[in-house]
Amino acid sequence: MAMDQAAEARARLQVSIDALERRMKLDTSDLEYEAHLRQKRRLQDILDRLKERAE
Repeated sequence: MAMDQAAEARARLQVSIDALERRMKLDTSDLEYEAHLRQKRRLQDILDRLKERAE
C-alpha cells in the first residue's frame, strides 16, 4: 500500500516537472523562466530523494 502511494507521488512529481519544462519553453520573460526553473529544480530534488529511498 505505501509503495503504491510512493510510486504515485513520484509519478505526480514527474508530471509537474514535465509541465514546467513545457512552460519554460513558452515563457515570455526572464523572470517567469527563472521562477519556473527554480520550481523545477526543487521538484526534481524531491523526486530524486524519493527515488533514492525507494531503492
